[in-house]
Amino acid sequence: MTALHRQAHLRRCRQHVHWNLNMWRNVMFSDESTFCFRQLDHRSKCGEDVESAMLIAALIVGGGSVMVWGGISHTGKTRLVIIGDSLNAERYRDEILQPVAIPYLHRLGTNPILQDDNAHPHGAGFIRDYLQNLGVERMEWPASSPDLNPIQHVWDQFGHAVCARVTNTTMLADLRQMLVEEWGAIPQQCVIRLVTSMRRRCQAVVAMYGSYTRYWGSCLLNE
Repeated sequence: MTALHRQAHLRRCRQHVHWNLNMWRNVMFSDESTFCFRQLDHRSKCGEDVESAMLIAALIVGGGSVMVWGGISHTGKTRLVIIGDSLNAERYRDEILQPVAIPYLHRLGTNPILQDDNAHPHGAGFIRDYLQNLGVERMEWPASSPDLNPIQHVWDQFGHAVCARVTNTTMLADLRQMLVEEWGAIPQQCVIRLVTSMRRRCQAVVAMYGSYTRYWGSCLLNE
């Protein structure tokens, strides 16, 4: 984490450290995750030699990768969107925001908030205008701040669950169905605990003056 990252980390948490749970209930935490599957030696096990917890090595016939998008809130989860490979701003609007995210946000209440990061598809000017015209507030997730988006911990648990189901005969098409099934199997009580922890997360960042906290890399689904 650079000095600029720490400053943004701290600034964001000072802005929200006094939010109570009712305020966090209006937020939908969202993100994309890419699951990379490649052929491994038959003696290898799913998850071996993985540099990132978000990139899962698995015994897949032919290899490949799948990008997915999901959103969580105190009241539920969106459906999982299978993106496939790359995502641009137009696809983000047409395949994620319009059919999935916006209807879900409107069910959250009168002041829905979308949390995402500043990836190019999210930060395009026409995307900002689109959300503003719909009355959706956007809460930007600072770079290098995995502890401030609880969906990161959901991805970790989700990935391990999918990995446990993969065999040496699994096809990429099978994986897409596994991803959908395991997303649906995530207990909402676990998501509630993560969202409820947001105030404590902000307090921890402020106490550390924007530096690393215990929420940085741990999977807290069972906190």
